[in-house]
Amino acid sequence: MKRLTLAFLVALPATAAEQAYIQLLESDVSVQVNPRGQYNYFDEGPIWETLEKSGWQEAQKAAANQPVSESLQEEIKYRSSLEQLDKAISSNQTAQAERLLAQNPQWSNCTRVQWAWLDLKQEVQSGYGPKSKQKLSQLLSNCPEHALSTTQKTLGWANAYAGPDILSRYKNSSSYSPAEYEKLAYQVNLASLGQQKLSTSQTRSASQIILQKKDAKGAELLGWQHLKKKQYSSALEWFEKSINWTATPSQKQIEGKILSLQQLGKADEAKRYQQLWASRYPGLKKIGSGNSSPQLAKACQSDPQACLQMLYQSKTLSAEQHALAGWQWYKIDRPLTAKRSFEKALEGMDSNNKQYQSTQYGYTLALNKAGFEQHAELLANNLADPSQKMLYAKQKETKAILNAYEKQDYQYVIDRSEAFEQTYGKEVGLAEIKGWAYYNQKQNNKAVKTFRELVDAYPHDDNLQDALKTAECALKKSYKLCY
Repeated sequence: MKRLTLAFLVALPATAAEQAYIQLLESDVSVQVNPRGQYNYFDEGPIWETLEKSGWQEAQKAAANQPVSESLQEEIKYRSSLEQLDKAISSNQTAQAERLLAQNPQWSNCTRVQWAWLDLKQEVQSGYGPKSKQKLSQLLSNCPEHALSTTQKTLGWANAYAGPDILSRYKNSSSYSPAEYEKLAYQVNLASLGQQKLSTSQTRSASQIILQKKDAKGAELLGWQHLKKKQYSSALEWFEKSINWTATPSQKQIEGKILSLQQLGKADEAKRYQQLWASRYPGLKKIGSGNSSPQLAKACQSDPQACLQMLYQSKTLSAEQHALAGWQWYKIDRPLTAKRSFEKALEGMDSNNKQYQSTQYGYTLALNKAGFEQHAELLANNLADPSQKMLYAKQKETKAILNAYEKQDYQYVIDRSEAFEQTYGKEVGLAEIKGWAYYNQKQNNKAVKTFRELVDAYPHDDNLQDALKTAECALKKSYKLCY
C-alpha cells in the first residue's frame, strides 16, 4: 500500500503550493518546489566574454532581445560612450565631449578611471587652468592607485609650462614615489631642452644629469643647444656622446655632428662622415647644397637678417627660396615684405609641392599681420590643415589683445586673455601683458599673482622679476621701501 501511495503521490502535480512534504521511506524530506514561470535563468557569460574580446558593438548585438542584467546593459553603454568621448576629444569636438560628460557624471570615479582620465584630458586640452588643477588634484587624492598614470597622462596632455605644477601636485599626493618623481622631472626638463634656449646654469644642471644617466637623447638635445649658441666644440662633444650612447644613431644625431664639424672648419672630416652615413640616411646628402646648406639652415633658424642676406646673394630665387624669405621677413616683423615674398612663392609653386600648404599658411599670417584681415580670413577658411586653421585663429586673437593693450583697453585685455588661455593654453608674452593690464587697472593682487606664476615658471627672466617687484610695491603702496 505504501508503494502505491508513494507512486500516487509522486505522480501528483506539485503546483498548488511552493512547499510540499512527501513521505519517502518513512522519513520526512522537505522538497522546495518553484512556482511555474520562474525557470527563466539566462546565462549571459558568453556575452561578457564577447564584450571583452570583440567589443561593445558585438556584445550589443548578442544581447539584443535577451533578458540580460542591468549591469551588463550598463557596461555596454559605458564602453560605447567611452569610445564616443575619446573620438570627440581627439577630434576637438568640444560640444559633443562636454555633452557626453554632462550626461554621465556617475562614471567620473576610480572604478571608471578611463572615463575620469578623459574628463581630465578634455579640461586640460582647453587650457591648464583652475578647473584642470582641481580635477587633477581630486584624481590624485581619490584614486591613489592610479596617481602615477594620471600624472604621466596629464604631463602628456598639458603644455610644457604646466609641468612644474603637475609634478608638484604629484609630489604632494599620498602615492608620491621619489624614484618615479625623479624620472618624471627629468622627462619634463628634457622636453624643455628641445623647446627653449637654456641659461648657462640650466645647461650645466642638465649636463650633470645627462652624464650620470648616459642619456643619448638628452645629449643630442644639449648638442643642439650649444649649436644654437655658436659653441661648436661643446656641440660636437655632446653629439659624439649621444652617438656613442646609441646602438644605431639617428639621422638628427649624425646631422648635428656634421654641422658641428663644418662650423669648426673641419670640412674634410665632415664630408667623410657624411658619405659614411649617406647610404643609410639619404637626406644627409642635401647638407651643404642649395637651401639645405648648413650655413643657410643655421642662419634661418636663429638669424633672419643673415638668412636673407645669404638668400639674396643669388640673382634668382626658386619658389621654395621665396617662401623661406617670406618666413624670415615675417620673423622680423616686416609683414608687407613677407606678403610679397609668399605671393612670389605661390606663383611659382605647384599645388602638389610639399611646401605649398605651409607657404599658403605663411601668406595668411602675413596678410593678417599686415592689416588685410578680410583677405586673410577668407584664405584661412580654405586651409586644409585643421592645426593651421587653429594657429591662424590663435594669431588673430593674439593680435586683437595686443591692439587692445596699445589702446589702453585693459579690461578687454584681461577678459580676452583669460578666454585665450582656456582655449590655447598660456603664452608667456600674453600672460605678462595680462599682468600689466591688472596693474594698470589697479587690481594689484591679481597682478602680483600673475607675475608670481610667471616668475615661478621662468625664474631666470630678469624682466619678469622686475614686473613682480613693481606689482608687489604697488600692492604695498610704498615704492620707497621696495626700491
